[in-house]
Amino acid sequence: MLPVTSIIAALAALLYIALAMRVIGVRRSDKVSLGDAANKTLETRIRQHCNFNEYVPLALILMAIAELQNAPRLLLIVLGLAILGGRLAHVYGLENVHNAVGRKLRTYGMLSTFLSLVVLSLTLVLQTLI
Repeated sequence: MLPVTSIIAALAALLYIALAMRVIGVRRSDKVSLGDAANKTLETRIRQHCNFNEYVPLALILMAIAELQNAPRLLLIVLGLAILGGRLAHVYGLENVHNAVGRKLRTYGMLSTFLSLVVLSLTLVLQTLI
């Protein structure tokens, strides 16, 4: 019933698992059960995973509602890919925050995510009012 949201959610779930596995890998190799043990790599991986968890569920909820309200399919596809692309850019940016490309990608990732959330929110408001 929600083909666009379903595909974006499935891709998001795969990315979620990949990010979780990166955290688990560092935890296992450095024998850290809780917290980050002042390990900068683990701290970064935890934040990458957490940032994903903080934004993607809200985006998927907004997408599903917009799709149920018959928002344009192409718009939903573009916004869904922008959210996933933004989260990937943010992951790479956090991993490379000490160089210019990393900082730019981190910024692009946040802007892409925020812009997608704003457009989805405005789409819902407009769909409701029209």
